[in-house]
Amino acid sequence: MSNWLPEPDIVNPVAMTFDVQGRIWVTESFEYPRREPGPGRDRIKVLEDKDNDGRFETVTVFAEGLNIPSGIAVGHGGVWVANAPDILFMQDTDGDLKADKTEVVVTGFGRDDTHELPNAFEWGPDGCLYGLNGVFNPSHVKQGDREYHFTCAMFRIDPRTRKFDLFCEGTSNPWGIAFDSEGSAFISACVIDHLWHLTETGYYHRQGGPYPPHTWKIESIVNHKHQMAAYCGIHYFDSPAYPPEYRDLLYMGNIHGNCINVDRLHRRGSTYHATPEEDFLTANDVWFMPVAQKLGPDGSLYVLDWYDRYHCYQDANHDPAGVDRGHGRLYRVRYEQTPRAKPFNLNSESSRELVSRLSDPNAFYRRGAAQVLNERHDAAVREQTEAIVLDPKIDSKTRMAALWALIGTGSLDKDFHLKILASDASPIQSWGVRAAGNYGDVDPSVRDAVVALSTSSKPDVLLQVAIASRKLPDVDANAMLANVIGHCGDDDLIPQIVWRNLEPLIPADPRRFMKLIQTNGFAGTEGFKKLAPHITKRLISL
Repeated sequence: MSNWLPEPDIVNPVAMTFDVQGRIWVTESFEYPRREPGPGRDRIKVLEDKDNDGRFETVTVFAEGLNIPSGIAVGHGGVWVANAPDILFMQDTDGDLKADKTEVVVTGFGRDDTHELPNAFEWGPDGCLYGLNGVFNPSHVKQGDREYHFTCAMFRIDPRTRKFDLFCEGTSNPWGIAFDSEGSAFISACVIDHLWHLTETGYYHRQGGPYPPHTWKIESIVNHKHQMAAYCGIHYFDSPAYPPEYRDLLYMGNIHGNCINVDRLHRRGSTYHATPEEDFLTANDVWFMPVAQKLGPDGSLYVLDWYDRYHCYQDANHDPAGVDRGHGRLYRVRYEQTPRAKPFNLNSESSRELVSRLSDPNAFYRRGAAQVLNERHDAAVREQTEAIVLDPKIDSKTRMAALWALIGTGSLDKDFHLKILASDASPIQSWGVRAAGNYGDVDPSVRDAVVALSTSSKPDVLLQVAIASRKLPDVDANAMLANVIGHCGDDDLIPQIVWRNLEPLIPADPRRFMKLIQTNGFAGTEGFKKLAPHITKRLISL
């Protein structure tokens, strides 16, 4: 473990990200734990290794005047910053690496608890920007004729249209998003269980506060606990720079335990179960507070360290002046003599070069290439990329990266979409369903293919069909959901997601779903047995 960049180059670091040329963007906060909105002293810095000696010696202040910038991502021609109450899009239009244009994308995030501000920005496989908000930070976002009141939630923003929506709700003060090699989302959370698999439309256990009426809450994917219960950051590590036993695992910063915890994922139908692994590292300093973990272009894990004597909000709020404002660290955890990454800039590479990057064993390049390709939307490589997705001889990670490069463009060719909906590979087929639901307005043949998959035997496909049932126009959502519940077997998650999508339909036609269950002979299925008590209670409440 090497100390790559300490104070004064970075101080009070909160969030970080890599861009597609290997630069590191870090947000700093001197204002924490200030609740009042408005201009502040906080900054965004860009770290560069211009001489390629392995040390980020060039530090540029990209933006100043911020107030606890708690999330950052780079893409679509600018920098996305969580600066409650706003989500900002900041651009450098003259090439001096300093922001000179700022757009408020959405506003309305609270500042009641500055440990639970919008955070953990991460580009999703669908090309959207994902983030989190905490349970004691009430927020009220308006966008056009749509309005959202929420606390603990995962949200997303379409970078092209700026559309904001809630992906799911629940947990506590989550601070970290990771996507695995199949595109499933995981977060780390504090106080309650530490690890959660989040699915669109789901409503998860809350640390506190009321649930909406008729909620059937979803629980975590762990039965174990690590030391203490305060987490910051999570990363799904997928790189050949470490030995196999360190790969395809979730790494989470434990700020009370002063360590990096590790969990291993196991598929369980449409969801997952996680088991503990040995801690990745433990510091010999109680000030060590790992707030973010990221995979770098050299394949190593990078750890951002807030480095402060105060670990809890109680201490910081009781004694704001006592918060340390003079330290901060960024570490690279290197395995033996892992070589430095050669200079690169994915934005400067041709589209065909980027397509070849989709098979890179380091997920940094696969994800980065997919991101640039979906931003570029180059028709010249669409056929080549589609061929990769459809070739069963190619490894799954490469095929998934190619699929996300296409899905993130905002549309799929009809014939290709039909082919992935007919794929034997469950992850590809389920993402075909998910894409159709996200697009909404798809060709009728694609819509009909999704409807037909409501009788699939694949749990992850059925899960996405349930979610798409109320997003596709001109379909019988009740019938789709009845088929899903009749074919899901004893799956842990699907009945709960079916309920989340069925419950809003019941008042309009209370008998419709039950008639479909009886007509199709689904009343004795395990899925319906789990669902039945919730339907009964809802019907009684009408």
